[in-house]
Amino acid sequence: MIPITSSTPQLNRRQGGFVLTLELILITTILIIGCFVGVVAVRDALIKHSVKQQTREIVVVDASNQPLGPMIALDEHEAPIVPYIDRAVAPLAPDPAHRNYRALIGVRDDRFTSREPVYYDGPNCTGNPCMKGISDETTDSQGVDKLRATGAVSYLHALQAGPNYAIGRSIDGIRGDLYRTGGMCPIEPSQLQSRYMSQRVVSGTPCETFQVEQFPADTSCLVGIEAALPIIDLGQVASNPVCEQCPSGTESQGDIIERYLPTVASLVNQVLDVVAVDGVEVIIGDVCCPTGTRLEDDDGIINSLVYIALQEALALLGIDLNDNKDLRKILKTLGIVEGELNCIANISLRNAEPVVDPTDSAQNILDRFIPPFRITLPDAAAADADQWYYLPPEGEGVNTGQ
Repeated sequence: MIPITSSTPQLNRRQGGFVLTLELILITTILIIGCFVGVVAVRDALIKHSVKQQTREIVVVDASNQPLGPMIALDEHEAPIVPYIDRAVAPLAPDPAHRNYRALIGVRDDRFTSREPVYYDGPNCTGNPCMKGISDETTDSQGVDKLRATGAVSYLHALQAGPNYAIGRSIDGIRGDLYRTGGMCPIEPSQLQSRYMSQRVVSGTPCETFQVEQFPADTSCLVGIEAALPIIDLGQVASNPVCEQCPSGTESQGDIIERYLPTVASLVNQVLDVVAVDGVEVIIGDVCCPTGTRLEDDDGIINSLVYIALQEALALLGIDLNDNKDLRKILKTLGIVEGELNCIANISLRNAEPVVDPTDSAQNILDRFIPPFRITLPDAAAADADQWYYLPPEGEGVNTGQ
């Protein structure tokens, strides 16, 4: 006899497995479709964001469509400013991160600009180029408006504790080359004759005549007379000792005077021996300059010191230098002529070294870019596409044919 068994549990198992499989397929299908829909939505959103960003972003390019970089700001003339990263110079201070310094370069249609100027010892921005040190606020802070303490100082370079950067004259005299500070400047500030002020708005080269500002030195403390011995009476000659300190608002230049004191004292004594005022000792003191300036230390400083010291010493003794033939004769023999002492702005100049192209050391880093420069612009369908077209610049330095 064959046993009869129920098939219900087996049918239930088949039905249960069938229902579970359909649910899995349904859930998987929904998830996959949802993922596709989400990816498409994210893609469309990214594309729209990218296109909108392109409509706002300004990229500066040259005449060959070579990009100079994205604009990060505008200067006071609405010229785009692009950053330059100097990868060729090592950090001045030990830096484990080996960071590179940056310079901000303004781009006009035909030239580059910078806040800092470049100084030259020749006319028309020729000769040795030099620059100020970083954050030089006290000397030559006059910008294009010629008002003191209004410009010509860039603080970006001081904040990154790096070299100073500036745009100087290029070979064509217009486009401009990028310079950075190096060693000591080979010229004295008094030898400066011109400077390249790239911020100026001009039709030609922005080179201008320049001289370091001068102020007359205060020589009221340069000479004093005293009795050679305490018991000697000067009689008609009033004792007039040298000042103990410079007047308010001025600074001592004793460090410069001390270098020339032996020579100056010797020459002064040779002349005073002609006068032969017994019992009187002439004391060479100090020269004072306005705060923030220093005595101009040039080739004629000894001559000027001797002449002014003699003039004031003789005045204290009641003798007119111009009316005494013997004094004029000995001055002529010694080669001492009338001179003046000036104080100049205490400007510390550094050598301006060109920032060279890493691929060609004979070229400046900016030589690769060809003017006229322009910015990229989106087309009329920028909201739906990312195509670009370019408009020729019409502005400073460009002949529009009008």
